[in-house]
Amino acid sequence: MNPSRPDPLPGAVEADRADFMAMLDHARRESLAGKGALTDLLGLTPAELLRLAAKWHPEFALPAALPKRGSVPQDQEDLALLLLWRGGSGREEAQWLAQILARRAMEPSHLWEDLGLPSRAHLGALMQRHFPRLHAANTRNMRWKRFFYRQICNDAGGTMCLAPNCDGCAEKALCFGPETSGVARAETV
Repeated sequence: MNPSRPDPLPGAVEADRADFMAMLDHARRESLAGKGALTDLLGLTPAELLRLAAKWHPEFALPAALPKRGSVPQDQEDLALLLLWRGGSGREEAQWLAQILARRAMEPSHLWEDLGLPSRAHLGALMQRHFPRLHAANTRNMRWKRFFYRQICNDAGGTMCLAPNCDGCAEKALCFGPETSGVARAETV
C-alpha cells in the first residue's frame, strides 16, 4: 500500500459513486439550461471528464464532442492548488475533485448546492474522504467555501477574506455568524 494513496474508507466507493453521479447530473442540467459546456461547468478537461464519467457514472451520456475547457480564473486556480497541496489524498478522484470544487466555488450558492449534493453533510463526508487534512483543519465548522478562502487569504498574509460570492448572498449572516467548536464533528460536514 502506498501511504500517500490510502485505501478508501469503508462505504467510500458507494458514497463516491453517488456524489460523482450527483455532480455530473447537476452539471448536465445546468448545461442543458444554457449555462455552459460540461467541461467549463466542472472545471475539467475533456479527457478528465471522459475518464471520470467512465469510472463513476458509465451510463452518463456525454456529448459526442466535448469542447476544451475555457480559461481558468486565478481564484479558481488558487483554490484547486490549495485543495491538492494542503489536503489532497493523492488519488485520481482528489485530482478531479480539486478542479470541480474550485470551479463550483465560483458559483453564488452554498458549495454543496452548486455541486448538486443533497446536503452540506455530503460535502463534509466527501472532504473527509478525499481531502482529509483540510477536513481536519476545519475545526471551527466553517462553511467550506469560506474556509477555503480563509486558508488562501491566511497563506497570503491577509486578515479579512470573503469568498467571491459572499457579499451578495442572502445567507451571509449564517456563514459569518458564530462558529461552533470542532467537538461536534458530525456538524463539520
